[in-house]
Amino acid sequence: MQESIDREVFSRGSKIFRDGEPGNCAYLIEKGSVEISAHRKGKKFVLAILSEGELLGEMALIDDSVRSATATALEETEVVVISLDYLKNKFDQADPMLKLLLNVILGRFRATQRKFLGQSTGQECFTDQTASETEDRIYKKDRERVLNDLRFKKELEQALKRKEFELHYQPIIALNDGSISSFEALIRWNHPVRGLIPPNQFVGFAEETGLIVPIGIWVFEEACNALNSFHSKLAPKNRRKPRISVSVNASTKQLFEPKFVEKIQLVLQQTGIDPKYIHLEITETLLMENPELATITLNKIKEMGIKLIIDDFGTGYSSLSYLHRFPIQTLKIDRTFILTMLESTGSMEIVRAVAGLAHNLGIEIVAEGVETREQLNQVRDLNCDYAQGYHFSKPIPISGAFKLLEKGI
Repeated sequence: MQESIDREVFSRGSKIFRDGEPGNCAYLIEKGSVEISAHRKGKKFVLAILSEGELLGEMALIDDSVRSATATALEETEVVVISLDYLKNKFDQADPMLKLLLNVILGRFRATQRKFLGQSTGQECFTDQTASETEDRIYKKDRERVLNDLRFKKELEQALKRKEFELHYQPIIALNDGSISSFEALIRWNHPVRGLIPPNQFVGFAEETGLIVPIGIWVFEEACNALNSFHSKLAPKNRRKPRISVSVNASTKQLFEPKFVEKIQLVLQQTGIDPKYIHLEITETLLMENPELATITLNKIKEMGIKLIIDDFGTGYSSLSYLHRFPIQTLKIDRTFILTMLESTGSMEIVRAVAGLAHNLGIEIVAEGVETREQLNQVRDLNCDYAQGYHFSKPIPISGAFKLLEKGI
């Protein structure tokens, strides 16, 4: 089976595909012409004559059906071959409404085609019952998915309007003195029926539908409001200690949204927060997706005074030698290396190397996922600057964050 887009040349009279064969690719005619025909009861029915720039075989490619006709080159014909493997991932990730629309169109076309050929041959239809059942199953599956997604999207929109989202805060500890340096703000959905829903059950969907953009701005604004509360309530008791910072996560869709920088700047102005106390966490995968645009956007954010952090470092495709292109001030080493470093020499050396090279570049290191005293001692010995994880605290509501700040870790 083809794994990408390729080209083939068919001589006059040769079959590009035959009726009843599996549909594993479509064809775009670059040169020549093709006859699309079907045979029923010994009679040949010409359905179409296609020429340069026209597409054939696309229906079976989209709905995983067999060929419903035969394609024959009427002259030497050159085609672009679009394989099923090439399109499968893209189609699977397509908007479900688009998939439903395509399958409805295909279903109606196939029904019309069966009726036309059935009338011409005296048969009710020329495809077997299994094919019809398969088409119906695909349609029902896509329809159900669309309906579920539409319901879930509406729930998320209402959750934002009804203020059902809330932030929980996980402390980040300075390893030089054991104090709380900052908090990471993590969204939760306080659903009226299902209770507290963790982010992995709705953030991905919000990203797909674009709802992550307004939700992300709400998170940023809420984190700024929390900072104001931390600073105003704790300043009289902790005059000698540095002020607490809060970090928030930004997704690909947020960072590359044209007005993202303008929106967060407006929030800073409205809340009166000094930008140096708000940190923005992004993943290295996001940087690699569009390095040029990422560089432009991140430089604008850094110019505002916001600290930039790479989250989950080590799980993507970037390297420390590449990171000097970006205005990054802190790296968070992914939790998988921290959790396994006491048992894995490889993980230990990765943490050691990342910490050493990062410090040479003037970048601070956060060890993420510290769960035990032994892990804490190890990341301290490896010269990490900060640590975060369940050894100190799980993400907690803002009331719990205040208590932690008052009594310490």
